[in-house]
Amino acid sequence: MKTVFAIFILFLVSPIHSQIEALFDLKKFHSSESNYIETYLFIYGNTLFENKDSNFKDKGVEVLQYIENDKKHIVAHEKYIIKEQSDYVEKEGIMDLQRFPVSNGEFTIFLEINDINDSNNIEKYQEEFSISDSEEPYFSDLELLDSYWKEQDGENKESELTKSGYHMVPLVTNYFGDEFEKLAYYLEVYNMNNVDSSESLLLKQFIRIKGTNKIAGQFNKIKKVPTKAIYPVLNIFDINNLPTGNYELCIQLNDRKNRLLCERIIDFQRTNLKNSMRLDRLNAVQINNTFVSKIPVDSLTESINSLSPIATRLELNIIDKKNKDINDTLKRQFLYSFWLNRQPENPELGWMNYKAEVSKSDQLFSTKVRRGYETDMGRTFLKYGPPNTITDRPNEPSAYPYQIWHYYKIGKFNNKRFIFYMPDLGSNEYTTLHSTLQGEYFNRNWKTDLHRRNTPGRSVDNMQNPNDSQWGSNSNTFFANP
Repeated sequence: MKTVFAIFILFLVSPIHSQIEALFDLKKFHSSESNYIETYLFIYGNTLFENKDSNFKDKGVEVLQYIENDKKHIVAHEKYIIKEQSDYVEKEGIMDLQRFPVSNGEFTIFLEINDINDSNNIEKYQEEFSISDSEEPYFSDLELLDSYWKEQDGENKESELTKSGYHMVPLVTNYFGDEFEKLAYYLEVYNMNNVDSSESLLLKQFIRIKGTNKIAGQFNKIKKVPTKAIYPVLNIFDINNLPTGNYELCIQLNDRKNRLLCERIIDFQRTNLKNSMRLDRLNAVQINNTFVSKIPVDSLTESINSLSPIATRLELNIIDKKNKDINDTLKRQFLYSFWLNRQPENPELGWMNYKAEVSKSDQLFSTKVRRGYETDMGRTFLKYGPPNTITDRPNEPSAYPYQIWHYYKIGKFNNKRFIFYMPDLGSNEYTTLHSTLQGEYFNRNWKTDLHRRNTPGRSVDNMQNPNDSQWGSNSNTFFANP
């Protein structure tokens, strides 16, 4: 994936057995001494392997970055190891920032990531970029920020995280989901002192609805800025009330006659279901002559419950805790608002298509006591669609019956796997044992749990016992190469 500001998901040139997933971004800046670039690398923790030595529960990577000029000469390079406790890496991932001075010209940056606990888990990537100067006013690249704080007296002034007196942690994504309340960013303006003007220039910062010239609500700031050689801009927008949609963050520099001198634009996507899903606001939702007005009363509760596999946390709170307590009108308004947010051009079609998938999940995964969407397999099927391949092992020696679902692509992620098993042999219901997808159930002891049928309990000395010595055990092979 490449956005306007060059964020990449790294899975393009890796070895066939690699599972590392990472985001990479590159930004260009200028200082009074030289030009330089910053590289931002985020690695998902659960795509790295844990140290097999039980005395060292760590995960980490060896990273190599080097830059070649147009003559194939290496002009900069860094090789380093990042290592942390496994639990921390699993939860937080690995974030890395590097800074390289560069002159004007054409360059290629090469990146190689090696899992320190598995020599086969390697990721490689390369990107071309150019650097040039101008006598006219221009912007640096625009850096989205995860967080920032003011530098304290006595701190290391040479830190790569520091610019203009602030520590900055980059945000290596342009997707702002429900969990984001702020949009923070940093950029610099250069050469304003070359403008023939004794007065300040106008800096405009606004959020625009993508594909239009319409500013989104009150997301608009204008201020006068002094004509300096280098002027830093650090700003934040509160996006709590920014609706779901595709937007552009626009930064413009204008002269005193409002003529555009330079501009920087990046795209971003916002998902915001918070405001629309508050019960006290559903009364404003008009449902007359819509598809929800035709749903039988005795089907309303079940229709809403069936949404749980694809619902947000806020929506789940209503579904799980309040569905039985609200009146029928509010239920219809909730159902309509749910699909209006996801498919505003035709919410009824969205509901009908999903309803058909719910029926499929009933046929495939329902049990005597559960609807299909209530089972782990049904939830996965409805949330991510059918897998590309299924490995079914109902009778493997020493293991409970299990299935491995392999997805070639889920959203922005590639090569994701789920393993389901049936520890209760009489229920005919498979439950999730482990998944490599971020946000899903991760179980580092899944191999041991799968083989508990003949090996009860876990080894204190080896909590990650793969049971490879058990006759007929192929779960590890099938999971690594489904």
